[in-house]
Amino acid sequence: MTAPLKAVMAESAFIKLAADPVAFVSAFDQAPYDYQAATLRKSLEINRHGFKHRIVVVSWPRQNGKSTLSGWAALHRFYCDHEPQVIVSVALDRDSARIILDDARRVISNSSVLHDLVDPAWGLTKNSIRLRDGRTWTVKSADAVYSRGLRPTMVLFDELGWSSDDGDLFQVLSAGMAAAKNPLMIVTSTVGPIQAGPLWDLFQQADDPGVMLLYETENRSPRITQEFLDQQRGILPPTIYAREHENRWGEGSDVFCTQTDWERATSDYQPTRERDLGPTFCFVDLGWSHDETAIAISKVVDGKTDVISLKGIRGSRSEPVSLPAVQQHLEDLVSKFGIHEIHIEAPQGVGMAQGLMLKGIQAEVIYPTSKSNSERWGSLYTGLKNGQLRLPKDRILRRQLLTLTIKESLTGWKVIDVPSIHQDRAVAVAGAFHMASKEPDWLIS
Repeated sequence: MTAPLKAVMAESAFIKLAADPVAFVSAFDQAPYDYQAATLRKSLEINRHGFKHRIVVVSWPRQNGKSTLSGWAALHRFYCDHEPQVIVSVALDRDSARIILDDARRVISNSSVLHDLVDPAWGLTKNSIRLRDGRTWTVKSADAVYSRGLRPTMVLFDELGWSSDDGDLFQVLSAGMAAAKNPLMIVTSTVGPIQAGPLWDLFQQADDPGVMLLYETENRSPRITQEFLDQQRGILPPTIYAREHENRWGEGSDVFCTQTDWERATSDYQPTRERDLGPTFCFVDLGWSHDETAIAISKVVDGKTDVISLKGIRGSRSEPVSLPAVQQHLEDLVSKFGIHEIHIEAPQGVGMAQGLMLKGIQAEVIYPTSKSNSERWGSLYTGLKNGQLRLPKDRILRRQLLTLTIKESLTGWKVIDVPSIHQDRAVAVAGAFHMASKEPDWLIS
C-alpha cells in the first residue's frame, strides 16, 4: 500500500514531510512550539525495526498542548505511513476521546490536500475519519473496546491517570496491538490523584526500552501566563494546584484517606474474620449498570470495627444488576454472618427491604441527605484517622478511598469523588462502619 499523501504530492515534498513530523504539522496546521516539536520528533522516532518506543507517555501540566500533540502524531502516521492504519482514540469517556479527533478533523477540513483524501462516502463523521484507501481513525468507548475484536496499529489514550477501571481498558488495548505491524500507543495525561493505576505503572517502567516517559512539572506553553497561575494558586487547594499546574503526584490535607491511613487500616486485617458470626451490620449501595451494587458487612471486634465482607456486583447496559438476585444474596449473607440489620441506600430498594422483612430480616431503606452523608463520611474519616477500622485489601476500595477529597464551605464539608471513579464500595463501607459504631454496647459486645 502507498501512503495516501504520496499519491498527491511531488516525491521530494512527500519525502520531507514523511521524514519529519514537525515539517508535516507546519505544512498543514501551525508551527509547533519548540518543546512540542522536540516531543513530537521523540514520540515518532524510528529505528530499523520501526518505532523506537512502543509506548510513549507524555505527562505535562494542564493546558500545555498534550492532546494537540497526540493528534498531530496520529495525523502524520495516518497520511504518511505506507502500511494500512487503524487508529483508535480513547479517554475517560467517548466525548473526551473525541477531543483529539475533533482537532484532527479541524486540520483536515482546513486543508484541501488532506480533505480530498477522505473517503467521500464516509466523510468526517462524528466518531470517525476514513480515507479513500480504507484506513480509519475512530473514537471508541470502553464497552466497544471490550469486544476484544479490535486490532489497532496506533492508540491515543488521553488522561490515562484518571482511568476508572484500574487498567483493564489499557491492558485490552495493549493486547490488541500485539498482532499489529509496528504498533504505537501515545498516552497523554497529567498525573492522577494517587500513585496507583496504569499511568503510575508506566512511570515505574520508564527504564524499559519499549516505554518512553516525557514528564514535565513546569508549564512551558506561552499561553499559560504567570497571572493565570497566580489566580489558580489563589483559588485551588495546594494539592490540586500541584496536580493540575505542576503535574506532581502527592497527597495533602484535602485528601479524605491517605496511603498511611490505608496501610494502617489493612495492616492487621485477618481474612479468617470473614467466618465470624454476628451480630453484624450490612449496608447496601444499590447500582444497576453504570454503578455497581456494593455490599459491606461490619462487626465490632476487640474495640475496633472490622469490615468482614465487601462485595461488588456489576451489571451492564445490556444486563443490569438483578434486584431479586441481590435480595437472594443478602438472604444468604444473613445466614452466613448473622446480620442484625440491613440498610439499603436507594429508593428502588423499597421492594427488596419489604421482601427481606417478610422473611424476618430487619431491613430499612435509607434516603441520603446532606446530614446523613456527613454523619457516615464523618464516622469513616474519624475511624481511618484514629485507627479504629480494619479493612480488606480490596484494590477497588483502595482506589475509591484514596481519590476522595474534602470540600469545605460555610455550611460545612462534604466528600467529593473523581467523576471517572465511582465511590460505591466506599459508600457501603462508610455506611457499614457507621451502623456498627452507633449501636449500643450490649449489641456489639
